[in-house]
Amino acid sequence: MKTFCENDLNTLIALPRKVIIYGAGVMGKALMTCLSDTPYSLQIKCFLVENMDNNPVVINSIPVIDLEHAAAYKDETILVALHEKHLTYAMETLRRKGFINLVPVSFDSDLWSSIRWNWFNEHRQSYEIAFTGLEDALNRDLHIYIVHSIADKTLKEQIPIQSFEIPIQVGAALTDKKLFSVNDSKGENISEKNPQYCELTALYWIWKHDTAKYVGLSHYRRRFEIDQKMAEQVVHSDIDIITTTPVLNFAGVKQQYCNDHGEKDWDIMMDAVKEIHPEYVDAALKVQNGIYYYAYNMFIARREILNNYCEWLFPVLLYCENKIGSKTDRYQNRYIGFLSERLFTIYMAYNKQYKLAVARKHFIESI
Repeated sequence: MKTFCENDLNTLIALPRKVIIYGAGVMGKALMTCLSDTPYSLQIKCFLVENMDNNPVVINSIPVIDLEHAAAYKDETILVALHEKHLTYAMETLRRKGFINLVPVSFDSDLWSSIRWNWFNEHRQSYEIAFTGLEDALNRDLHIYIVHSIADKTLKEQIPIQSFEIPIQVGAALTDKKLFSVNDSKGENISEKNPQYCELTALYWIWKHDTAKYVGLSHYRRRFEIDQKMAEQVVHSDIDIITTTPVLNFAGVKQQYCNDHGEKDWDIMMDAVKEIHPEYVDAALKVQNGIYYYAYNMFIARREILNNYCEWLFPVLLYCENKIGSKTDRYQNRYIGFLSERLFTIYMAYNKQYKLAVARKHFIESI
């Protein structure tokens, strides 16, 4: 599920949706095939070549243009797709002619390996080959997904991605911009519900597609303070669920929710619990009248517990969605995400048999 070389991920993410390829040979055509297909789905505007000698006029309906007639593309992003022995000359030629936004993609480069990996991983079933990436094979016991979206803010610091962490894009079905090879619109999904469900579209995707022993959810600017050594200890422990420090509502959980979001939604949520999971009513009342809840939909759980929780949670959320509908206020339209934080707390209040651990989280400020 991860890219072959994580260091090249930023380069892939930074590519615009429309690019130009320099080089119309084997390498350029291969790059076109991968980038114009899933998981990238980029538009190739044209091929550039030094001259038209021995070059076709079009490739797959994409025009081939020589440098003498390419002045209009000098500010465009150009992927220089050549064998390494030709790359230096080509880069120098392009810069001399005023082309500045150049991305070298040589045959043996890590970037080309990453592009090939993501493409082949997406299409491997068509070639009847079963394999997994080494990183995935070595990290089957714990996956913590880091939720991202196209609305992410620029952060003051960049925290390295650890081997057991996997960036996932949410709301991917609602945009042509693809941030990561892992996103919530592949396979069985509810990606289109992201404006209301927030990070829960990632949770749904994880529930349906991941098989690790422990699975977790975090955010691009809210990260668990867990290192590799702690991760290895977790998967060999008797811990069932890991959360962050609870949020305190001294006015009462229900009262604070009503103050921030509205009483109607809360009452509908309670009706859903009564109708779908009546055995949870006492736990729900305890949370409602209590002073704390587990925030951010941020937790790590054993696989069987995550499955049980999702089977419990999503019917309740669907009930609420059908009763409440959409809201014009963009922030308040995230009500499903807000309710689910309290629902997770209700689930935990009922299931006292689970061994709970609380981990520190790190919040990354935006610029």
